[in-house]
Amino acid sequence: MMTNTGLNYLMGLFCCLWASLPLTAWAAAGSAPLLQLNNAEQGWFEQHAHLLISSGIFAGILLIMALYNLFIYWHNRTSSFLYYGLYGFCIFLMIGSALGPLAILWPELLWYQNEMTLSFGALAAIFISLFGDHQLSTLEQSRWLKIGLRAGAALILVAGLVMVISWNSVAIHTVVFSAFLMALLLMGVGLKLWASKVSYGTSYAIAWSCVVAGFACTLLLLLGLLQWDMAPQIPLMCGLIVEVLMVSFILAGSFSSAHSQILKAHQEALQHAEQAKERQALAEGAQEDATEELERKVQERTFELEVTLRELEETNHRLEEQSTIDFLTGVKNRKHFDKRYLAEFRRSRREQTPLAVMMLDIDHFKNVNDTYGHLVGDEVIRQVAHQIQAVIKRPSDILTRYGGEEFAVILPATPIEGAMVVAEEVIQAVRKTAIITGDEPLSVTISAGISGAVAHPSLEPDQIIATADQALYQAKSAGRDQAKYKALSYQPEST
Repeated sequence: MMTNTGLNYLMGLFCCLWASLPLTAWAAAGSAPLLQLNNAEQGWFEQHAHLLISSGIFAGILLIMALYNLFIYWHNRTSSFLYYGLYGFCIFLMIGSALGPLAILWPELLWYQNEMTLSFGALAAIFISLFGDHQLSTLEQSRWLKIGLRAGAALILVAGLVMVISWNSVAIHTVVFSAFLMALLLMGVGLKLWASKVSYGTSYAIAWSCVVAGFACTLLLLLGLLQWDMAPQIPLMCGLIVEVLMVSFILAGSFSSAHSQILKAHQEALQHAEQAKERQALAEGAQEDATEELERKVQERTFELEVTLRELEETNHRLEEQSTIDFLTGVKNRKHFDKRYLAEFRRSRREQTPLAVMMLDIDHFKNVNDTYGHLVGDEVIRQVAHQIQAVIKRPSDILTRYGGEEFAVILPATPIEGAMVVAEEVIQAVRKTAIITGDEPLSVTISAGISGAVAHPSLEPDQIIATADQALYQAKSAGRDQAKYKALSYQPEST
């Protein structure tokens, strides 16, 4: 793969010179003993030796440059190298047909050599027109040049076919002058590339100008319009060799530049890919950091929320507790009684356990308020509540202030007999304990009514409470300071 234009050019030039040496040596060292020529043939050879030597050098350069361009085409599949390589190869065959070994070995085939010379020249013109058309493919406003190149190639092709069939002098002249016009068009291609500021456009213009100049000198020499002591083919060969070397150098340079651009683009693509990879890694790292930070904040907020909810639950629990406490006595209030009593009634119905309710009322409490005032009355209620609470030992038994100077006690899983025992203990405790007030101790008594039953489907919750109220009324009617009970009987329906 070529990466240095100058080095490739020097290598190509070295190969051309190396390949031209055998042809030059063959042309210069031809002699009668080697070729077994007669005196007339050897004289012709000596007369044209300088032309054969120059033709051998030119043919060697053309051959190697043609192979050089074809090899590059095989390597990168660029059409310019194919067209130019075939063009150089046809020029090589044209020179070989005109001045090659056939001129010495088979002089009688001169007509065949002339025909082949012009035929290869026509093919060379066709290939170089395709090369010029390809060079103009990337330019705008070059339509007329393209049309001219294609028309010239078509004209040369038609005239060449006529020439091969009939060897018509008009066709021969048409091929020659069409080739000259093709050279002018190619010089126009070079000038167009130069005007469009295409890379190597100036070199293209100079190369084809050399061909036009050499071609013109050769035509003038052949027509006798120019007198010069040299073979008429020499100017054309010089122009062609300059053009071949320059264009080959241009193609090699453009190929090297294109390859360098490809490598540069590939390197830039790799750099962009690496940069994109680095940016992606940074983005992923930033995303991971952001995710970790978000998770940390979520955990902190979750913990704070859990703490807040726990505190809120505790606050709600305290508020619930406070909402069920009687502020005067410190025992549960009527709201708590209603809620708890319904729950115990349902459990009694579910588990078929006895449930007792004790209703308590301070005796002659109105006289206490009228005599000592409401503040003393409040103190009496407070201390009586503390005495009742001191008697009730089980955690499941609930003392509540039912209203005013009246209290209620819920006794789960307790029969009426057990409730009566508790009631007697409460009455004795209140009777024996003096109420301490600001003036003097007071003695108060309390009456109790008890009721209870095992809750059954036909029993309503209010019935036990209403029956306990009736029992309390009986205790007050009987003289107060005592307990009465009233049981609820239940007879299951017969089936």
